[in-house]
Amino acid sequence: MKQTAETIILLNLGCEDIQKLARAIRDKNIYTMVMPYTVSTERLMQEQPAGLIICADHSSPLPAAEIERFLKLNLPVALVDAAAEMAPNTQAERFTNDPDALVKFCFEKCGCTGSWTMENFLKETINDIRTQVGKNRVILGLSGGVDSSVAAALLHKAIGDQLTCVFVNHGLLRKNEAEKVQKIFARNFRMNLQYVDASERFLDKLHGVADPETKRKIIGHEFIEVFTEAAAKVDAEFLGQGTIYPDIVESIPLDGNPSGVIKSHHNVGGLPEDLKFELVEPIDRLFKDEVRMVGRLLGLPSEVLDCHPFPGPSLGVRHLGAIERDTLEMLREADAIFIEELINSGWYHKTWQAFAAFLPVKAVGIKNGKRAYGYAIAIRSVNSVDAVTAQVSRLPWELLERTSERIINEIDGVSRVVYDISAKPPGTIEWE
Repeated sequence: MKQTAETIILLNLGCEDIQKLARAIRDKNIYTMVMPYTVSTERLMQEQPAGLIICADHSSPLPAAEIERFLKLNLPVALVDAAAEMAPNTQAERFTNDPDALVKFCFEKCGCTGSWTMENFLKETINDIRTQVGKNRVILGLSGGVDSSVAAALLHKAIGDQLTCVFVNHGLLRKNEAEKVQKIFARNFRMNLQYVDASERFLDKLHGVADPETKRKIIGHEFIEVFTEAAAKVDAEFLGQGTIYPDIVESIPLDGNPSGVIKSHHNVGGLPEDLKFELVEPIDRLFKDEVRMVGRLLGLPSEVLDCHPFPGPSLGVRHLGAIERDTLEMLREADAIFIEELINSGWYHKTWQAFAAFLPVKAVGIKNGKRAYGYAIAIRSVNSVDAVTAQVSRLPWELLERTSERIINEIDGVSRVVYDISAKPPGTIEWE
């Protein structure tokens, strides 16, 4: 099992600021992990933590039995926002949710030295990959996005030709993306790359499915099936994935209650129990900005690293409701128009992520002087550092107006465009 030296584990007892605290500590080169307070002692100690930070909702009393369980581990323990009803314990220090004070606790009480750097991560992960994989082969699904590209480059750095990348066209890609990805990786990487056009297969499976969690699981399952078929040709025993830390955080209920899942990610919640591969996930402990740092250390080009994040299920989670081929094409065209306008206006690199979403509702409009009854497209642009929180991008009105006009005039079947101004939280970045 992978382990990171000087790990600080934050245990969640209903603290809304826990991810912000974890990230603030990590920014001081101290590795942090967030776990639910229901985590087993065995699982917690597998990480060999240097200390624990128990984060609670200040308005609720702490479960004394759980706290005592952690105090018996003989680790430095900090209590954040602990309710006054909890009896004082000399083994734990009390703090408010002050990141600076917690950083000081990590350095002074837990013995951390600030060794969590991307350079050290790169060296350690290459060694971890070689130890895990040995002489076996790895197959990885390459989407061309930041996460899968960095994972591929990192695996290739570690094991070279033992890696085979498979680029699957599942029919949910953005406009011209299949051609673009093949061109980029043929030019910049010397990797074994296979292209599989499985678009009809995926779209047939998704036909009539409206539930977002079901769609994600179908996409994840079909990915595994496609990889199984491709792996049989290269005799791969490992499945490489570009899972990153926010994927895990959102897919696992931090309070131990399954209803607390924010959303399943295809590479976390959509994998079958009888998976025929052993997983190798080289960047699953990194936030998005850390992934980009590692990518630059590996020499990946800006056209890969500086592109906007794109979800693994692709347009499948940006098409609300049941996916039909004609409405999917509307979404694909609308997204292409929005991105083109962002690039032309110089706003693409001023935003962290931007996209269009298809809304399965119809509204009255006027096109070519006649009454039209078409669908609505939502456009969304946010700024974020790590995908845990996000703020709405305040795009120029002229840009929004021009984008709306083009989408409505150029795409048959669309009569309305709306701009999503929801922050995360309370919303999520993607609509599904």
